[in-house]
Amino acid sequence: MRALSACGDGFWEFDLLDGSAWFSEWFYRKLNWSTETKRTGLLDLQPLLQTAAWEELMRKFRSHLEQGLPLDLKLRVQVAGDHIEWWHLRGSARRNDAGQPIYLAGSMRDVSADIGQPEIPASLLCLREAFDALPVAAALLDARSAVLKANRRWFEFPEADAAQVIARLQRSSAQTPFEFSFDRAAGAGGDTRRLHVRAAPFEHNGIRHLVVTLENR
Repeated sequence: MRALSACGDGFWEFDLLDGSAWFSEWFYRKLNWSTETKRTGLLDLQPLLQTAAWEELMRKFRSHLEQGLPLDLKLRVQVAGDHIEWWHLRGSARRNDAGQPIYLAGSMRDVSADIGQPEIPASLLCLREAFDALPVAAALLDARSAVLKANRRWFEFPEADAAQVIARLQRSSAQTPFEFSFDRAAGAGGDTRRLHVRAAPFEHNGIRHLVVTLENR
């Protein structure tokens, strides 16, 4: 076990029969998980991923288990607050004598340094810092709709809401400020509320950016 820790990777194993999971100490350190409460399910990873990334992970699991395709992909992970890392997941199934998969196990490596994070030009730093003072959820997006910077209020919205907003923005080619609203999914109390989105596209040094705000209505 000391040799595994020394390699710098995380290790995981999912029991496909009872749905339980095991994560090495790497995950607890990376995610500030309390060691007093052991994480024992695959769903413990879901809050770290945007909806599209989670669905892609599930597709990769299925294609590996059902078709024997390689389980090898990179995931964009929200570690804490607005801190984003890229993790490289590899794994393989263990099967019983009948060929049925009973375990799925593998490794996780932080490859953020290799992939790099979207960089914010120095001339936009003042805009980034100003977001934290806004009374609404706000984010600065690049031309691919990747979040360069977001304030705390942005991350207080459910991931499904943010993913839906970004998907809508990716389909838009508007060159002037625009607004739209949509009904959020019902919360625990069964109430539905509208989410109002404002987006202001602009070019900076020839590169398109978006300033986006979210508000409950």
